[in-house]
Amino acid sequence: MVESIYSLLNVIGFTHPLHPALTHIPIGLIIGALVFRALSVALEKPVLTRTARHCLILALATLPLVALLGIIDWQHFYKGAWIFQIKVKTGLAAALLALLSLVILFDSERYEARWKCLSGYLICGILAITLGFFGGELVYGTQKAQTAGARLVALAEKGASIFETNCAKCHYTDKTENKVGPGLKGLFSRNQLPLSGRAVSDANIRNQLKAPVEEMPPFPHLTEDEIQALIAYLKTL
Repeated sequence: MVESIYSLLNVIGFTHPLHPALTHIPIGLIIGALVFRALSVALEKPVLTRTARHCLILALATLPLVALLGIIDWQHFYKGAWIFQIKVKTGLAAALLALLSLVILFDSERYEARWKCLSGYLICGILAITLGFFGGELVYGTQKAQTAGARLVALAEKGASIFETNCAKCHYTDKTENKVGPGLKGLFSRNQLPLSGRAVSDANIRNQLKAPVEEMPPFPHLTEDEIQALIAYLKTL
């Protein structure tokens, strides 16, 4: 589904990520809200608070679509790899969503709460700008970040080939139902590994490949590099 979207866009010559362009809408609204809220304090015009609050409501309404396009871009360009910038953006986005909701809920035109509410707008603005910075790092940023992302994508692609040769006969990758062994879709979003009940982690998967449980065969021929690639691929399922 994700790849078909980009294939269609490539036909018309659009090869850029989808997410960055839309981020200007909530960021612009949040900065606008901060300006209106600051003016309401500086000019002692509480009515401007209503405009500021409406800007935040519109920003909050656009965030789900912006986040969805971010996830789609992440899956396409980074194959779901949890590189540093993605982790930071995820945490900042969650914090911004929570703070926007709180400011919208508690802000009002009551003049006595002006400084406390203004600080909430300011923090929202800082979070939005920081999100934009790390987004820029992903798309246009340092060679180090781009190289790390490309390396993880290449590693996962190598792991997909290893999985097809060694694991695909017994395990589904697109469902959780049993084939011969259990389906592995969403493996790294689970709390426990199938069958063994061990925590889902790189180390436990590595151990299970070397000393399997129940009827799963061992894979002594896999090198450490191949196991790392296989784990990178499993993280994309």
